[in-house]
Amino acid sequence: MRFMTKSLELNLILEKVAHYAKTDTVKEEIMTLEPMIDRLLIERHLTETYDMLLLLAKMGHLPLIEDFDIHELIRYANMDRFFTIQELLTIRLFLLMEKSLIQYRKEAEKNRISLASLNDYFLQLHSHHSLLDYMDSKMDPDGQILDDATPELLKIRRDLSKMEKTLQDKLHHLLVDLAPYLNEHVIVIRNDRFCLPVKDAYKGKIKGVVHDMSASKQTIYIEPEATRQLTAELESLRILEEKEIQKVIALISEAVSMAKESLKDNLDLFLTFDYIQAKALYGLDIHGNKPQVNDEGTISLIKAKHPLLDPKTAVPIHVELNDEIRTLLITGPNTGGKTVALKTVGLLCLMMQCGFLIPASETSNLSIFYQIFADIGDEQSIQQSLSTFSSHMTKITQMIHQIEDKSLVLLDELGSGTDPNEGVSLAMAIINKLTTFNIRLMVTTHYSELKMYAYEKPHMATASVAFDKESLKPLYYLQMGTTGSSHAFLIARRLGLQPTVIDDALTIYQGRQTDLAKIMEKLNDEMLYLEKEKEKLSAEQEKTLDEKKHYQATREKLIAEQDELLEKIRTKEEAKWLKIREEALELIRELSTKKTLSNPEIAQLKYQLNQSIDNDLSYRINDEILVGDDVFITPYQQYGKVKAIKGDDYQVIFGKFDLSFRQGDLRKEQPKEILKKTPRPKKVDTGTTPERKASLELDLRGYRFEEVREALDQAIDRALLAGLSSMRIIHGFGSGAVRKAVYDYIKTSSYITSHRYGGEGEGLNGVTIITLK
Repeated sequence: MRFMTKSLELNLILEKVAHYAKTDTVKEEIMTLEPMIDRLLIERHLTETYDMLLLLAKMGHLPLIEDFDIHELIRYANMDRFFTIQELLTIRLFLLMEKSLIQYRKEAEKNRISLASLNDYFLQLHSHHSLLDYMDSKMDPDGQILDDATPELLKIRRDLSKMEKTLQDKLHHLLVDLAPYLNEHVIVIRNDRFCLPVKDAYKGKIKGVVHDMSASKQTIYIEPEATRQLTAELESLRILEEKEIQKVIALISEAVSMAKESLKDNLDLFLTFDYIQAKALYGLDIHGNKPQVNDEGTISLIKAKHPLLDPKTAVPIHVELNDEIRTLLITGPNTGGKTVALKTVGLLCLMMQCGFLIPASETSNLSIFYQIFADIGDEQSIQQSLSTFSSHMTKITQMIHQIEDKSLVLLDELGSGTDPNEGVSLAMAIINKLTTFNIRLMVTTHYSELKMYAYEKPHMATASVAFDKESLKPLYYLQMGTTGSSHAFLIARRLGLQPTVIDDALTIYQGRQTDLAKIMEKLNDEMLYLEKEKEKLSAEQEKTLDEKKHYQATREKLIAEQDELLEKIRTKEEAKWLKIREEALELIRELSTKKTLSNPEIAQLKYQLNQSIDNDLSYRINDEILVGDDVFITPYQQYGKVKAIKGDDYQVIFGKFDLSFRQGDLRKEQPKEILKKTPRPKKVDTGTTPERKASLELDLRGYRFEEVREALDQAIDRALLAGLSSMRIIHGFGSGAVRKAVYDYIKTSSYITSHRYGGEGEGLNGVTIITLK
């Protein structure tokens, strides 16, 4: 196997991918990547990278920390040594990262985000929460061993605290007592001992050990004899503290060593995550997709871009190579994109075989090649005294010696750099030799003879880089099936060459051009025209398909909403019907217990039935409505009087309006009493029994606030005598004074058990329904 990765700049891609890695181990692994040839392995790598890309887009980056690779520390766990505090802190960070990754997986599952091919890696993770908890019970995040790490350490530190306080108190007393002998009233530390700054003249006055002297020799730093014993005891306690700290470190180290195997397993998984995430992040950066993979020599690149070009300005290309088209000859002007096309094909094949996503359509299809050869650009060697032509021939010679089936060969400007006739002949011979193998070959050229040669050879096709003849600028994309001119005359004219020289060149060129070349040029122009028309039709077809998908999606959405709405209506109506049926059966059972029914009871039953069906007008039981009857107009929530009746049309006058309604929109009402504005006579108790006449409703519209209570008293008295269980009180909307009077009455009445506003069809907030005892 041989892959010319440097010529195709794969090393630059590897550097960009490695930039996203968190650990040096993975960066080194990426930089030493070689293209794979096992199809299953390649497809697995591509799938994992693409699944990671989707996961990152939905959940964000994996919670990997920088330089988390602790393989050296795990190796130490197999040795008879304890970890340092810094090493334990590194292991703790590793465990915290492990905890975050496990939580990351749980969050993905909670949000129903598929982990796809990555799920197996997540499921293999070991949880070390008990080890993390154990470490946190012994040391804080800064590496300080906690006081209660062991009972003995807690006792030692309490003794230390007491001893330090005793020592400080003693020193402060000495500062006061020996003040006349001191240069400064401060306590200083010399040789890790607490000392007093004593004047040189009084150094004999204070018993102790001299530890230092000032530069001027005027101050002597003396450790007082009175504190030496305390300092010695303090040092002894600190020695005991350090020994106990080492015991704690040994305990933590032992706990880590016991988990070394599972820690190593997790480290391997984390490195795998780092590797896959680095590839996926680069894929996001270049808008990469997962191509289809084959091992049959098919290359179908759709909307492909070179990954090292600016994706905003790079022009996508389309390239086809397969068993029918094994060799592709690309022609066109300089700087038109021929070389970029070669590099794009070669580099994307290498990236795919490394398991990288490629900047092309997801419908692209790339073959696995055992070898990829490339002779691109001018690599003239000064040290080896090789000319441009010699440099090319040296590389091509090596290719011919090493070529075998299932190879991809990319040759830029084949046969250039020497005599054109010899170069053309040599180019044809090289192509003839290479095509004896089952390979895929791409060649760029300016030679017209090679263009005609391509039409004569089987399994060979042509393509050209597009060129705008009006602006004289290359368009950089490939046109399959066409041969492009070098456009030397047009470019020379644009660069300012004198018109007479260009005209002379055209005359010479036309005289040397063969009839076959002229026919080919004409056919090429026609093919370019057809290609443009094809692109227009393709764009229109794509637009039509998008619109069709949009309309289809809209139609399916509307059908789904319609089905959902119908189901809701069916469910609601079925529940309503079942409720009506149950209440009707209840009424039947109630009626079966009675021999006769009074008029109030009949009215009450009608009222209950109307209420039970939730004011559904299609089921409402109405009294017969005649001309002159007072009615309630449900749609307008107003009262009116029937003027005329024609079939199911009822002409009703209300206010200043005279309109027609259906019977279902009307409800018969009791005639209103004409209110007299004269003062009402005082009620006189005659001692007679009140009449047992009552109405199911009381209309208080037009009443004054002070008149409401008396009207309610009379109406409720009649209702109770008539055996009614509820009443409809009409107080209207108005200013709210009458409604307030009604509710004031309800609060004080012992005959009313409950009340509510009217529902739809009952008058809404302009009506109150009361229930009587």
